[in-house]
Amino acid sequence: MSGPEHPMPSGYPDPETVGWLRTEEIEFLELHIRMTITPGERIVQLWELKGDRPVSWIGNVFRIDSEPPGLYLNHKHEKGLSRPQRDALARIAAKFWKS
Repeated sequence: MSGPEHPMPSGYPDPETVGWLRTEEIEFLELHIRMTITPGERIVQLWELKGDRPVSWIGNVFRIDSEPPGLYLNHKHEKGLSRPQRDALARIAAKFWKS
C-alpha cells in the first residue's frame, strides 16, 4: 500500500527502479527496523517501521569490513543511542550485508 495516502519515506529504495531489494526486519531496543540493501551497494540503509510500513530513515551502515562498522544516524537517533548501542546496531547490519 504505497498510494498517495501512504507514501514511502523520501529516499526509500524502489524495487522496480533498482531491480531487487534485499530486506530483513529486526527489533532493536524499542525500534522496529527494516534493513535494506540495493544491488552493488556496500551500504545498509536502516528504516524505522510502523507496523509493516517504513516511516522514516534511521541511518546508514558503511565500512562493512571495519570493526566496528561505520554508522551514520539521523539526528533523532544519534542522540537517543549510546555508543555501545550504535556499535551493536552497526554490527547487526554488517552481518546482514555479509549474509
